[in-house]
Amino acid sequence: MTAARLGLILAATLLAACSSRSDRGAPARIERLQAEHRDLHKRFEKAAATEPLVTSAFSDRGQVILAIRSGLIEELAGNVAARYLDRVVVDLGNISARSSGEMNKKTFLGEMKLGEWNVRVELGTLSGHLRAGQPRVGLRPPDLIDIDLPVDVEETVCKDFQTTQVIKGRVLPQRHLLSGALQLRNIGGRLTETPLFPNRKLQVRMDLTGESWADLERALRAEDTVDKCGMFMKPSDGLDFLKELAARGIAVRLPDSIFRAVDLPARLQESVQVNQRPIGLQITAESLRIDTATLWSSVTVQVQTRPRP
Repeated sequence: MTAARLGLILAATLLAACSSRSDRGAPARIERLQAEHRDLHKRFEKAAATEPLVTSAFSDRGQVILAIRSGLIEELAGNVAARYLDRVVVDLGNISARSSGEMNKKTFLGEMKLGEWNVRVELGTLSGHLRAGQPRVGLRPPDLIDIDLPVDVEETVCKDFQTTQVIKGRVLPQRHLLSGALQLRNIGGRLTETPLFPNRKLQVRMDLTGESWADLERALRAEDTVDKCGMFMKPSDGLDFLKELAARGIAVRLPDSIFRAVDLPARLQESVQVNQRPIGLQITAESLRIDTATLWSSVTVQVQTRPRP
């Protein structure tokens, strides 16, 4: 018998012995692994029963569940809200404002009614430039995202507008806070956000040029005569009153076209490729809710079967 053949016989004998010992120990090892698996499974079920995210997911009736943490959904909603008023030009033309009241003054004879005042302002061609600031966003169950959106009105020089005479003015730079919400909706293949801003008015403050204020003051001084009410009324008082009206501003409603529904970047494909063949899917919305600082959305999916040709 050659040395090489003897070596092969010894190697085969050793492998057979190892295999025999391995086979004898396999059932015990498998039993230990199964016991360890059962123990880990029990520990997982116990831990999962107290985990809000897990229990919330298992309570949903949908087949496919999408969970988006609050940080991401708030960031997306904030970007959407900011785009509503990102460098928007609003047409303020054909806007009018009217105010009236009584003018009284204390005299040596007591308080006297000097008369009534009536101011009407009509704007001609005027465009306001709006810029959105950094919004403050928060989730509100079951399906709303609250938005506080700062709106900056940039300085704008307007064309002539008139009361009893032609005067010129400008829109003052100012900041307003527009409060509302975005309502989330699950329509199956995608999620949408619909803006809910019940109050879409901005109190736009204005001012006149120095020349126009001087023209108004001259017009008031022309009324400062004895045969009228000039004996008691100071032109400066009337001028201060008009400046107060301008600083208070004119209510301007933002157009509805600015606030439009948008889709969130979370979409389910309605078909899959199987063996290079497209298979259609029917996606049906099941639920949408905000829970445990998370947006939950679920759908059911059915394969669309086609009759064989």
